Amino acid sequence: MLYRDIKSARWAVMLVIAYFAFLKKVLHSLCPMVLITGFPCPGCGLTRAGFQVLRLDFAGACKTHPFIFAVIILAVVFGAERYVCLSRSMRVTKWLSIAVMIGMVIFYIWRMVYLFPDVPPMTYYYRNLLSKLHVF
Repeated sequence: MLYRDIKSARWAVMLVIAYFAFLKKVLHSLCPMVLITGFPCPGCGLTRAGFQVLRLDFAGACKTHPFIFAVIILAVVFGAERYVCLSRSMRVTKWLSIAVMIGMVIFYIWRMVYLFPDVPPMTYYYRNLLSKLHVF
């Protein structure tokens, strides 16, 4: 089943990798919201936190974006439900995904109130598209 999933998603995965490689190499950021508006998104910091987890810097990951641990748990639950339990409904994964997204939005609002624009990753990107168009 895993092989079939990888095979069916190969073009989507390659497109996503090309998209992020282009954004990072040419525009020096991965987040489209930051590039367009200059404001951080609810997921800003997750990539950095993920790399910190890979380096076993759990305190740093928690400081950067504590929801990285919820995302990791979500990935484990997805894998267990899809490939171990062979569930077709993916009910637990769906409800956990909704809970994580709601939690991330609430945490984003908190970070915007208390950390924006002084504490990375909650900083304003002045070279955004809208500022170049003189909208802001």
